[in-house]
Amino acid sequence: MLVIDKIINGNDMRLAVPTITLLLHSLSVSAEPADPDSAALSDYLAPYAEYSADDPYAHFDIERAAEFIDNAAVKWGVKHECVTCHTNGHYLMVPPKFFKHRPAATEVRDFAEGWIDSWEDEGLPRTEIVVAPSAFLTINNIQMDGELRPATIDALQETWTLQSEEGHWPDWLKCEWPPFEQDDHYGVTLLTIAMGMAPESYTSVDPAKTGIQRMLNYLQHHKPEEVHHRAMMLWVDKYYDDLVSAEDRERWIGELLALQKGSGGWASGDLGRWRQRAPETGGYSHLDPDFVQREYPPVMIDPNGDGYGTGFVLYSLLQAGVPASHDQIKEGVAWLKRNQQADGKWFTNSLRNEYDTSNFLTHTGTVFALMVLAETI
Repeated sequence: MLVIDKIINGNDMRLAVPTITLLLHSLSVSAEPADPDSAALSDYLAPYAEYSADDPYAHFDIERAAEFIDNAAVKWGVKHECVTCHTNGHYLMVPPKFFKHRPAATEVRDFAEGWIDSWEDEGLPRTEIVVAPSAFLTINNIQMDGELRPATIDALQETWTLQSEEGHWPDWLKCEWPPFEQDDHYGVTLLTIAMGMAPESYTSVDPAKTGIQRMLNYLQHHKPEEVHHRAMMLWVDKYYDDLVSAEDRERWIGELLALQKGSGGWASGDLGRWRQRAPETGGYSHLDPDFVQREYPPVMIDPNGDGYGTGFVLYSLLQAGVPASHDQIKEGVAWLKRNQQADGKWFTNSLRNEYDTSNFLTHTGTVFALMVLAETI
C-alpha cells in the first residue's frame, strides 16, 4: 500500500478511481503466477520496452498477442492517465471473438469511462482526445454490449459541441505525426464509422443526427488525399450508401491491393506522402524543396511490410467487401502468421521516424492484426 500512497500523493500524478482499482487488483494477485489478465504493479509502471524490428520472432499464437496488447493498454492508463489513439484507444476496438471475456478488456473500458467522468471536474482535454475516445468507446460498446453505455453518450455529447458546422474538428491536433495526428480527415472518418455502428435510437435524433449529416457533408466536399484516407473511406462506405461511388470504390480497392509487397504484407509508409521529423507547424510549402528533401525525407517504407500497414489494409479491404478467400487477403493473413514477434506483437516503425520514438504504432498494428484474424481464422 505504501507504493500506491506514494503514487497517489505525488505532486506529478493523479489517479482516477478505475486506475486505483487496477493497482489494487494488481497487488492482490501479485503473489500468483503470471497470467494474461494480471500483472505485478511493477510491470504496469515499468517503462515500455523499446520495440524493434530486430526483436526475436516466434511461432504464431493468438494468446501471446492478446497478452501483449492487454498489458500495453492497461499500463497506458496507469502510467499516463488518458486514452490515446495509438494504445488504449484502439485497444477498445479489439474483437469480441478473442477479448469479450478477458478481464483486461473490461478494465481498459472502465478506465476510459472513469477518465471521461473526470472531465466534469478537470475540464475537457484536447479536442482529439475527446473525439477519438468517443468513437473508440462507441465501437467497443456495440461490439461488446450491443448498446451505448452512459459514459460513451456523455463523451459523444461533448464531441458534438466541439464540431464545426462544416463537420470536422478544426482544433484536432496536427503535429505531423501520421496517421492519426496529421490532418482533420482521420477524426471525421473514425467517428463516422462509429456512428454507422451505433443504434438508430441514438443516431436518428439530435445532436447525433445533425452531427452525422455534417460529417457526411464534410466527406463529400473534402476528397481523400492520401491512401490512408481512401482506405478509411472504404471502411466508412460499409455503413453509408452513395458516399463512395462504385468507380472510386473499385479504384481504391485496386490501389490498396497493388501496394502489397512480395512478402504478402503492406508497409505503413506507403499509405501517405508523409515525411520524417516534419515541422510542428507551418507545413512545407514555404520551404526550399531541396531543403525539405534533405532535412525531412519521406517516412521509411519497410520492404517486408509491417504490422500496422498489413493489419489496417487487410481490415479495410475486408470491410470493403473483399472476401477472405481472395488470394491477396490469404497472402496477407499468412504474412501475419509468419511475422509475429516472440512477445506477441506485430512490429511497426513509427511514421515519425525520430531517433527517440517508441514505435507505439506497434500497439495499433497489433490490434488491427487481431481484428483481421478474428474475421479470417
